[in-house]
Amino acid sequence: MERSGDAGHVELSAVVMVFNERKTIARCLDALVAACDEVVVVDDVSTDGTWEYLQSRGDVRAVQHKHTTFAAQREYGKSLARGRWVLTMDADEYVSPAFAAAIRQAIRRPDAPDGFYIWWRTPYPPSLVGASWSKYPRLVRTDRCRWVQTDNPHSPLDMTGLRMEVLSGAHMEHAPLPNLATALRKSINRSLIVATQERAVGRRTNGLKLFGSTLARFLKMYVRGGAWRHGTSGFIMACAAAFEAFAKQAFLYETPLQAAEQLQDGGPGSYPQGTRFASPRAEAP
Repeated sequence: MERSGDAGHVELSAVVMVFNERKTIARCLDALVAACDEVVVVDDVSTDGTWEYLQSRGDVRAVQHKHTTFAAQREYGKSLARGRWVLTMDADEYVSPAFAAAIRQAIRRPDAPDGFYIWWRTPYPPSLVGASWSKYPRLVRTDRCRWVQTDNPHSPLDMTGLRMEVLSGAHMEHAPLPNLATALRKSINRSLIVATQERAVGRRTNGLKLFGSTLARFLKMYVRGGAWRHGTSGFIMACAAAFEAFAKQAFLYETPLQAAEQLQDGGPGSYPQGTRFASPRAEAP
């Protein structure tokens, strides 16, 4: 969808990565179509009807592209964007009219920086009470937007030389996981992936690192992240965050007896079936 004239005058592009997101993608895209000049969706060969749904929409530009790494997938999506600015989204994230207005005002400033950090609100599972807050660099000038080439699922933006600010006046909403059990399963899947990637480049751990990492993650969320404000719910979620740190170190410590890719359960946090956790270039000799 373009509302700013021809392709040379697209101001704001949204790029969304999806894989088996049929349950959440409609809400995400509806909000983005109303907020952006164009919406590009990169589907990682979904099998749950996501691709068929995307093809039924005439207001987004959808392509299929097989996952290699998250960084490569994001770079591919950016290469299709025609806007001067690119907003990077996942299918379970949503923007509001207030958010769209804040972005428009920010990027039209004569002194606008290279990019903006955006506040991200993630409600706890509905069975608990509270939410966590964090901020990520999600809105960047297209010609300054590039990702660190890594296997890591967090696919960090390359911040070298970028002048950044925090977007004020609005935040992005992240869909909550349905329950605590799903949150813990996601932690296991994600920790298994990251531990495999770190082992591939020669990293190891020990009991001291395992204890320290687990404690640090708990304190980061409970104290610095303000989970203490939400009482027992906050304590539970801080423990869940600590569990993810523990799981990563535990997986890194153990001697694997089978390929880690065979251990993921296909749920939240899993890679698409057939994807290697660590690319050949990342493996230690």
